[in-house]
Amino acid sequence: MLAGAITTASGLLFIASTDDNRFRALDTRTGKELWIAKLEHRGNANPLTWQAGGRQFVGVVATDSLVVYALP
Repeated sequence: MLAGAITTASGLLFIASTDDNRFRALDTRTGKELWIAKLEHRGNANPLTWQAGGRQFVGVVATDSLVVYALP
């Protein structure tokens, strides 16, 4: 792994620095994979999260791109 993971107050763990170029959300209580997205490149930084306009976002740098998703 090239980078770490982050967790949210709601119990989600996000990780993206895996060999299969996937960005994942896991339930911290059960370890169950809740969401997965294919990245064009490997995530090579710790994921980040922020709120704007009442929405929460999660993102990760994957080689030379910032990939961002809005949480429901």
